[in-house]
Amino acid sequence: MGIAENIKENLKLKIQNNLDRNYIRNILRIIGKRPVLAAYGATFSSRSDKYLNIATIKSISCSYNPKNTVAYGSLFLPYEMFHALDLAPFLPEVMGGFTGGLGIADRTLKEASARWYTPDLCTFHRSASGAVELDIFPVPNFLICSNLACDAAQKTFYMDAKKFGLEDNYYLIDTPYDNDESSIKYLAAQLESVSVDICRKSGKKLDIRKFKKAIRLSNEFRQWAIKASDIRKELCMYPKGFDGLNFILPFHGLAGTKDAVDVYKTMYFELNGFLKKQKRGNIKNTGIRRIGGGWTSVSNVNSININNNNLSSSSGNAGSDKVKKILWLHLKPYYNNNLFNLLENNNYKVVFEEISNVYWPVLDPEKPFESLAIKMLSHPLNGSVQNRVNAILKMAKDFNVDGVIMFAHWGCRHSNGGARIIKDSLKEQDIPMLLLDGDCLNKNNSSEGQMLTRLQGFMEIVDARYQY
Repeated sequence: MGIAENIKENLKLKIQNNLDRNYIRNILRIIGKRPVLAAYGATFSSRSDKYLNIATIKSISCSYNPKNTVAYGSLFLPYEMFHALDLAPFLPEVMGGFTGGLGIADRTLKEASARWYTPDLCTFHRSASGAVELDIFPVPNFLICSNLACDAAQKTFYMDAKKFGLEDNYYLIDTPYDNDESSIKYLAAQLESVSVDICRKSGKKLDIRKFKKAIRLSNEFRQWAIKASDIRKELCMYPKGFDGLNFILPFHGLAGTKDAVDVYKTMYFELNGFLKKQKRGNIKNTGIRRIGGGWTSVSNVNSININNNNLSSSSGNAGSDKVKKILWLHLKPYYNNNLFNLLENNNYKVVFEEISNVYWPVLDPEKPFESLAIKMLSHPLNGSVQNRVNAILKMAKDFNVDGVIMFAHWGCRHSNGGARIIKDSLKEQDIPMLLLDGDCLNKNNSSEGQMLTRLQGFMEIVDARYQY
């Protein structure tokens, strides 16, 4: 176990033994100091992972600082608005994922059950609600959520508002089904109204200059995120420990900040360096895959033996030296599991994730509220399921994937409801898809043995599509 892993394990044990908001605040205050944070960041072998962890700690530390104005926010909101309003954002859904990684999800879920939260509720929200009830999460000043892609946030956020006596500071933003001019105006008016009301209650005036700055930073972050994604269309050899499914906080909660720019700019340069190393290795265009009734060549990478500790390569268990490229839909289990080890050991690489897709156009700083409305309405999970299907088909084509894996998270009705349509649409393009049933947080709701067996069967189907 490396230095970074040892530090993380020690922190996990301390938090597990001291489930208290003040204790967590003190821990964050210590590790959030610049010298400690710099020393901690130096323990990571991947620069992307380093900047991700530093930015995450900084963001969480701000939300636990009682001097800051804290706002709970649901996942798909435009967080440029939070930063323009000087709000320290706290994303309960994302932090619900942290409870799984910290090994405390059993306790938060148990507390939620004791408070009569329904067991068919998404465990991200149940775990977050349990953490609120246990007084682990920071006390908010405002709570903002939308009905975009999720019906759980609007309910759990309101219950949180009642717990803290903040019903008047709870805002539900209604996202229209259609993406048209009337919808943009309707949504933009809500975003402006919420912003004005928060400023009034905070005793300050709305500063449009801050909105313009946040949107300019958001556009810069967007640019680097796209550049990093473009690198990944060719890349099969990644930095050690790199996992695109871990970048959900900067992609959403830090949009509109310099930290988001730094994270994705760092990611681009690091991945570009690995692509250059990959191109200097022996890359052979020898993979043959069946597509649409015919056979076509696809670029694959032989196992590259480069003397660099940061390179992660695998030889494959079935004698195959071809990297098979996977697109991952939805999220992943945030507790210890062997799914990704099985993929890695058989030379399968998750080359892109649905959550990393830049789905919105360049924003206009001169029209901040309209721009943020367009960003929300552009999300593939908004409106018809065909919007998501089209986005997935484009990603599958752009990244030339050999297969798609969708983790069907328990309780996520919106995502799971479109699974069969997505699978049928991919089948028409001769792209196999595995629908993997499980729970991202509650390991008791998942059968790892069954998931591994199904994953092995899926890899056999993909392997059979190659001729050597």
